[in-house]
Amino acid sequence: MSNFITNSIDGKSMQTRLQKLIPVSQELKFLVGFFYFSGWQEIYKHLEANTEINLKILVGLSVDKSVSGTLIEVGNFQENQSREEVFSDFIKSLGKALNHSDMDTEIFHDQFDFFIKLIETGRLEIRKTQKPNHAKIYLFAYNTAKADETEKKGQLITGSSNLTKAGLQGQEEFNVEIKDYGFEEAEKYFDERWKTADSITELEEDRNMLIQFLKNQTQAALITPFEAYAYILKTYLDLHEIKNVGNYLDRLLLDADFQNYSYQKDAVGQALQVIEQHNGVIIADVVGLGKSVIASLIAKQLRKRGLILCPPGLIGNAQQKTGWHEYKHLFQLYDWDIESVGKVEEIAETIEDQNYDVIIVDEAHRFRNQDTAMYEALATICKGKQIILLTATPFNNSPADIFSLLKLFVIPGQSSLSIESDLEQLFKSYDYRFKRLSDILKDYNSENDKKRKRVEKIYKDIFKKSSPIDISLVRSKVKFIATQIKDTIKDVTIRRNRIDLRQDIIYSKEVTNLSEVADPKEIFYELSEKQSEFYDKVIHTYFGENGQFTGAIYRPSQYEKEEKEEGKKSEEENRIFQQQNNLYGFMRRLLVKRFESSFGSFEKSIKRFLKVNRMVKSFIEHSDKYILDRKVIEGIYNDEDEKDDFISEEIEKALIEFEKNAQNKTSPKHTTIYDVNKFKFKTKFLEDIENDITLFETITQEIKKLDLIQNDPKRKKIVETIKDVLKDSITQNEGKNTPKRKVILFTEYTDTVRHLEEYFSKEFEGRVLFCDGSLSKKAQLELNSNFNAKYKSKEGKQKDDFDVLVTSDKLSEGFNLNRAGLIINYDIPWNPTRVIQRVGRINRIGTKVFDMLYIYNFFPTLQGATIVKSREIAAQKMFLIHNALGEDAKIFDTSEVPSASSLFNKIGKYQEDDEISIDTFVRNEFAAIKENHPEIIERINNFPNRIKTAKIFEEENTLVLRKKGTSIFPLVIDKDKNIEQKAFEEIVSLVKCSFETPAQPLSKAFWKNYEEAKNYAPKNKRTSPQISIEQQALNSLRTLSKKHKEEVTLPQLEFINTLIQDLRNYKTLPTYTLRRLILINNSKKGIKTTIENIEEVRRRLGNNYLKIILKRVQNLEEDVIISVENQVKKENLL
Repeated sequence: MSNFITNSIDGKSMQTRLQKLIPVSQELKFLVGFFYFSGWQEIYKHLEANTEINLKILVGLSVDKSVSGTLIEVGNFQENQSREEVFSDFIKSLGKALNHSDMDTEIFHDQFDFFIKLIETGRLEIRKTQKPNHAKIYLFAYNTAKADETEKKGQLITGSSNLTKAGLQGQEEFNVEIKDYGFEEAEKYFDERWKTADSITELEEDRNMLIQFLKNQTQAALITPFEAYAYILKTYLDLHEIKNVGNYLDRLLLDADFQNYSYQKDAVGQALQVIEQHNGVIIADVVGLGKSVIASLIAKQLRKRGLILCPPGLIGNAQQKTGWHEYKHLFQLYDWDIESVGKVEEIAETIEDQNYDVIIVDEAHRFRNQDTAMYEALATICKGKQIILLTATPFNNSPADIFSLLKLFVIPGQSSLSIESDLEQLFKSYDYRFKRLSDILKDYNSENDKKRKRVEKIYKDIFKKSSPIDISLVRSKVKFIATQIKDTIKDVTIRRNRIDLRQDIIYSKEVTNLSEVADPKEIFYELSEKQSEFYDKVIHTYFGENGQFTGAIYRPSQYEKEEKEEGKKSEEENRIFQQQNNLYGFMRRLLVKRFESSFGSFEKSIKRFLKVNRMVKSFIEHSDKYILDRKVIEGIYNDEDEKDDFISEEIEKALIEFEKNAQNKTSPKHTTIYDVNKFKFKTKFLEDIENDITLFETITQEIKKLDLIQNDPKRKKIVETIKDVLKDSITQNEGKNTPKRKVILFTEYTDTVRHLEEYFSKEFEGRVLFCDGSLSKKAQLELNSNFNAKYKSKEGKQKDDFDVLVTSDKLSEGFNLNRAGLIINYDIPWNPTRVIQRVGRINRIGTKVFDMLYIYNFFPTLQGATIVKSREIAAQKMFLIHNALGEDAKIFDTSEVPSASSLFNKIGKYQEDDEISIDTFVRNEFAAIKENHPEIIERINNFPNRIKTAKIFEEENTLVLRKKGTSIFPLVIDKDKNIEQKAFEEIVSLVKCSFETPAQPLSKAFWKNYEEAKNYAPKNKRTSPQISIEQQALNSLRTLSKKHKEEVTLPQLEFINTLIQDLRNYKTLPTYTLRRLILINNSKKGIKTTIENIEEVRRRLGNNYLKIILKRVQNLEEDVIISVENQVKKENLL
């Protein structure tokens, strides 16, 4: 029989030899590189069975982790190292070995107690050689019976195998087993080195320290459920680290005359950390908490050159130091530029020449659609730069909208924000599910049979249930997706509300002087009976969901050919159909909202709609053509106030430009030309345009007949109300020292501002300031000096020339107007966020003027109605509008069932975020543990990853907390073995417990659940049968690179390969860019157009754009942090 041990399949293994020799030995003496516990697992049973055996292990080397995470032996040697230092180094090496992921097994945990018992009883002794020793010697001193049988003291094995799982089996080694000679000589070699080695286990003090280390600082540590809870909180805070920004910011804030708040400095510190990890950050504090200040401080701390992109109204004046120019001056951002978001396409053309390192985008939610030219331009500007996005409304949009913001700085195909790295696929999954659920909510009660049956089918597919639809299930699912999205973006989002500041353990001590906001007061204006009839007719009969308005000019594709069934349209057909349907819906709802706003605004819109429809009719009559420019489609993403005017103007401009270019047979770029003669439903198309013209003419006549512009009861009532306010009718109980309460009247539409201007100027004798969107230098100065409590002029005086400000919502973003104490909503803001933004202009942190702030809402009623009846009438009219607006009305939460009365009550409540954020909750909880149980903090500071505990709970489940980079991914396995990824805030209730909660032994089912969660990879597959635009672009690029090489230049071919690599692995290109890469057909013209598009993209992005992105791709460490098993008491099962 061979004496060689190679661990090969046809040879002996070290494992089998040790298992044979241990039972016949009384003492083992092993000289090894290091004592890896993985090898212990292979011989555990035999050591346990032989109770007489003693084991001496002489360790010759130390252990460290390689860059790849594997353990390696190192021969660290330091002259004159003390025994204590040797012991400390050994403990560190042992920790690295025992806490390696390879040891995260059921076997290790099961054998751990036996290993400790051997040390406690002295059966296992460990020493460390004074000098590095690479030898591997295994000495087996026979027991009496074996010695008598063989007439030998023992035998030895020497060679390459370490005492590891790989060294004992599986990994090829070369060892020799010597039975006949050499044992005494080898034992002498061992004993000599044993004598001079440093003891690890023999001194009682060392032994106790080692045992305590094993029990408390290894992944088999015995921890309590409360310690697990504390450790989870600590891990969350550690991964959301706040960088120390030093005293520099304190001086900067002082010089700028801003109050020094910890919450703002912490936001800067956290943002710097997020930017370092993800290359960008979303600052999403609610209005009034100083997002611009925080962004300016971040910009200053980064010490780089940058560009601020903001709405035109927020740019301000460089000479007068207003708007963003004020922040640029105060925070010394001297080499920064400020530009309007409207110029992004122009800026993108020359961005490579500017040398910007950082981009700030204010009101970033405007860029929520990837499929627009403006978004593509912004993405080009942002490529390779650090990005700071400011928005108070990150969660108020669809999943696709939120993803568009993330895509400006994350690498979607290689992201740490999702457990599977592909963030794009995750958000497609969110969006697909969200849209289907939204369709159910929108159409489950529809009068249209086709729509209702469609969503009943969707409902059955999702919930595996037939009608009737349980709408509470749908709302619950929507809420779940919203929570998941919020959790996904939390690592790159900084968001606090006023409740956070009031309840945070630190911030609450600083932010003590906040104004209270009273619930809105309802005031009724009286309509005549005929006015009331007209009101209802406009909202329901003319522009309701199934009203007379057809909007044919906004959705020509629906007349071009017969509509295909759901699922049978191509993605391009579906996109065009959906875009045009969205455009029609926007315009219909816009008319309803402008009507509710003011008769003047509504009249202007009706005249514009009439003009453009007449122009389209005339154009079709003499050309048989109709065109729809992409700017018209993209117009729905403009400000609410701009949509009507912009879209109408763009249709007019496109028609004129088409006529101008008709002679040379060219057409404007990005324009779809429809041949009306080829329409399947041509007659219907022309009839619908004619019907809309007739409708607008009828409405114009009705407005004139009712004299609604001059005889406006709403305008009259509001003037009366403001006059009462200015006479201190609501401030009489606030004290003599209360400053004069100015009034701001907000409306969504500048046409409403203009409708009120002449009447208000006359009634208030010139003491009204009007802002209709564009602010001149003079207007900005008047606004600041009269309404900004922090305004300082050279003379040091504020002015009092105006009592009332009448403005569009453009001033609800970025302006400090806190000398006003009352907000009047001239039109009902159907998105509650709009109210918060308006109030945010007067409710400013650090500049409190009034103890109580007020909001007035105005509702229509009938002349002579009682208060009770007025509420009923107003509720019914508001509910009509709510139903007409559909998805535009965001008054209700997903869990609420709309009704007329509940709608009226909701509008009558002022409510910011009604709960503290998870960040504040974790900070407060951990602070309380620190104060009440400081010993726990000291203990958990030494916990490694992959620790485990169990406790009694009301339901059976297992939580496994995984980490990737700085992101946490909680996975929960229920009693039916289903795995679900949860939001962090959802799992807190599963682990929170009292200090006294006892730990339970892990159950038999734990390890299977645990292993499945460790290896879990979610499948976020879209179930839509359509080929994605990404795949279409990829197919087109492959076709060009393989079949049309002769038609592209070498640089273009190289760039095509770069684009293919991006599409496969990184997914950084906007939808608008992808659409331009698609080969529509294989004709020469089609190929030529696509190559021209590719060349334009190459010119903008540069040949090396992907190399710049690849520098940011990180190999993120993934690991399990902790697992908590919740067990149900046996009696609870009865």
